Amino acid sequence: MRRWLRLLGVPRRDRWDIAQNVMLAAHESFGNYDPTLGPPDRWLNKIAVHAASHYALRERRRKEEPLPDDFDAELDEPSAEERIISECDRLFVLSVLRDLDREFGAILTAHDIEGVPMADFASQAGVPLSTAYKRRSRALAAFQHLATRRLASMSGAEARGGARTAADAGPPRTPVGPTRP
Repeated sequence: MRRWLRLLGVPRRDRWDIAQNVMLAAHESFGNYDPTLGPPDRWLNKIAVHAASHYALRERRRKEEPLPDDFDAELDEPSAEERIISECDRLFVLSVLRDLDREFGAILTAHDIEGVPMADFASQAGVPLSTAYKRRSRALAAFQHLATRRLASMSGAEARGGARTAADAGPPRTPVGPTRP
């Protein structure tokens, strides 16, 4: 590839970049490759000629200016690590909500996750607004209690090397719910 690019007049400093562009274009257009029309090296050569000719056109118009030393670019989208952490947090919250009492899970999901106003939730549930707020307060406390217990058991499992046995687990957990029947 670099030999082709050298023969096509691409300067040495830019050959690796153009070779990357050629390989990317080949990858993206591989579905259009027809082996009956010619061998793969001719097909790849055609892509290289196209990339090199476009490079020559862009080189005349390209003017690069270095960024100042104090330039700090902010990315609009989160990094891969931030997305993984966010997904882990989301799955943790959903698992805790699943173990909560049904009523508590419903109010937290509706108001805190889906953004339903508390007045709308209270009218849908057929309860006064103050009762809906009290239920949400109890639901938040139950959620916090269950999440704290689960995080403590996770950190205990990590301290033991991640291995939990049936003896370590203790009695089965019961969902945290309202104290009234």
